[in-house]
Amino acid sequence: MPMPVCLFAYYNPDGRLPPHTRHLLRQIASCGFTIHIAASGLSENSAQLLRNDLADPTVPIPATVHPRPNTGLDFGAWQFLLSKGCADNATEILFANDSVFGPLLPLRPIMDQMREKNLQVWGMVRSEAVVPHLQSWFLCMTCDALEHPAIQRIFNQPFNDMTKDEIVLHGELGLGLAIKAAGLSTGASWSSTRGLARLLAINPMHADWRTVLRSGNAPFIKTELLRDNPSGIASIHLWRAEILDPAFFNPDWIAAYLASTPPRNRSARASLRARAVQALASADRRHAFIALLLGR
Repeated sequence: MPMPVCLFAYYNPDGRLPPHTRHLLRQIASCGFTIHIAASGLSENSAQLLRNDLADPTVPIPATVHPRPNTGLDFGAWQFLLSKGCADNATEILFANDSVFGPLLPLRPIMDQMREKNLQVWGMVRSEAVVPHLQSWFLCMTCDALEHPAIQRIFNQPFNDMTKDEIVLHGELGLGLAIKAAGLSTGASWSSTRGLARLLAINPMHADWRTVLRSGNAPFIKTELLRDNPSGIASIHLWRAEILDPAFFNPDWIAAYLASTPPRNRSARASLRARAVQALASADRRHAFIALLLGR
């Protein structure tokens, strides 16, 4: 029987399922999705540990685990699941991954609101960086949209042979251009068309993370932001104060992840000029400039 399907890109070589990712999968399942997990870099033994974890009788999550080599990042993982027929005959396809903390609020009301719009493609967050596009960490499309030749060309690329920068360019950004070229109806749960955001090509999940959260339309925080802070955002130390319902999303899940996961590719501290530009571009300018003046 055709039904919504979630293609979930997951990476954790030891097969452990962090509690914040378990929470996300449970929320996705609550929206009616059948979940297929591309477990990149997992041996069959580790994949079985993941299956056992998902089947935990106290909080079972209905998901099928598909081990694969750790190549191609998220687009390689989604391509792998598509090649296995995981989205065949699906009424709705959700592309998601484990790169976020959240949702910090129930996901179902957001899904219901966006489904009512009958869009062919929609994402949790729209970005103006480089080219207007929907961020790929949470992206929904209809089966007709997925089958469009322009979209098929994106997913038929050799992602397993690409670098990370190439995958972002040809995958996420290319998908934004393909959706526009195909004339598909699109939307986002959260978006901003502020002039500075377009001019400076900022990532709203970094520079505007608190504004995005407080809108209630995209209640997520990127793991990269808190772990690596690649954009040098001064306000990230305030993350715990943004979790208003710890009974729904436990802030200790984030603390445990940050304590056990070392930063990846942390760059040198951004220059004062760069941080000033970032603060100016942010929708949360007041706190950004206060942090800048305090030298954080």
